[in-house]
Amino acid sequence: MGLLGNKSTKNGSTGYSVIDDRLTIRGELDTDGTIRVDGHVEGALHRAGTLIVGAQGEVVGDVEASEVVVAGTIRGNVHATVRLEIEPGASVHGEIRANAMVLREGAVIHGKVSIGAAPSAGENTGRRLELAPAPAGRARV
Repeated sequence: MGLLGNKSTKNGSTGYSVIDDRLTIRGELDTDGTIRVDGHVEGALHRAGTLIVGAQGEVVGDVEASEVVVAGTIRGNVHATVRLEIEPGASVHGEIRANAMVLREGAVIHGKVSIGAAPSAGENTGRRLELAPAPAGRARV
């Protein structure tokens, strides 16, 4: 196994791709490796092992990955099958589904949040959380 339990490539290493701060990609991305976005992606990202959105990075589209770490911005739905981490100053605009989530002080979420394993048909886990904007004059987490 490779980094963070991802599948290894034929040569034994895990794929690692970087979209730097001078690059914009339009279209869908599909990888089982790690991808770091320091630039701009417009389109869905499917089946990533790990997605890292750097402080200057932005993803506009739905994201599906095992692990997601956001220091920049995601504008779209996020499905993290293992873990989602949202860093200070980061923002996610869209519905979030994650098995586990770490929300750092100063991070912003605009949307609905579901944490925990997906319930089986007809099961209600009571683990759905909806966030509303903070009242005026109060700190926003």
